[in-house]
Amino acid sequence: MICDRCKREMVKGYIQSRDGVFWDDKERVIAALSFGKNAVKLSGDSEGAFSGSSAVAYRCEHCRLVVIEY
Repeated sequence: MICDRCKREMVKGYIQSRDGVFWDDKERVIAALSFGKNAVKLSGDSEGAFSGSSAVAYRCEHCRLVVIEY
């Protein structure tokens, strides 16, 4: 993927979390327990207590920009 800002190649990786990966319009103190009405789940369901979740994410090392596919 090419960075929209600097037009350089981005590095593919993953954003990961134990209890699911979420994007929310507000920063929450305990995000895993209190999502707002505008929260969007960015990953699939976990298959167990220790399986975790991930979402594909591209990182631009130059701009420090992360783009997540969900």
